Amino acid sequence: MTTAETAPRPAPESASPPPPEPSWILLFWRLPAALAAIVFALDQTTKWLVLRAWPGESPFPQVELIPGFFSLVHYRNQGAAWGIFSDHTSLLALVSLLVMVGMVAFFRHLTEDVPERAVALGVVLGGVAGNLWDRLFRREVVDFLLFYWRDWQTRSFPAFNVADSAITCGIAVFILSSLFRREKEAGPTPAGGDA
Repeated sequence: MTTAETAPRPAPESASPPPPEPSWILLFWRLPAALAAIVFALDQTTKWLVLRAWPGESPFPQVELIPGFFSLVHYRNQGAAWGIFSDHTSLLALVSLLVMVGMVAFFRHLTEDVPERAVALGVVLGGVAGNLWDRLFRREVVDFLLFYWRDWQTRSFPAFNVADSAITCGIAVFILSSLFRREKEAGPTPAGGDA
């Protein structure tokens, strides 16, 4: 037996362990936080433009962009949608702050690592932050987008802003994702199984 045959063979290299999963903080700061910042900046910029175009006290003019359908306005809202809780601006600000903290703290649990839910929560977070800023520093929310149908303006949808749009769209995407992802994961009922 030769020396080469008796020499111990090197142990095979063990497979390298998979890289650790990024923490939820890193997952949050990649895209959702950037989207939140963009929504917040867009919301505050548009509100600043409205305040600059229509300074002073109300009533403000209404600029009709699409006759019988869409106008730019300048409304001040101390409450939530349709002006509800208008006497509780501080309470609404506190609720908004708690919602923001909860969304960040439970971000991974809420999204379950589903990409569209992370995007949706980022957009919602930016919208909540935009209206919270108004309540803290203006003591009222600036609304300027008014949709209606012909002369039914008195029964129209309330005026809103970019933050409101972001919150509504983000929640809609989150709900749709929750519904359709659940159906996909459940899969079709097996043949012959109980209904």
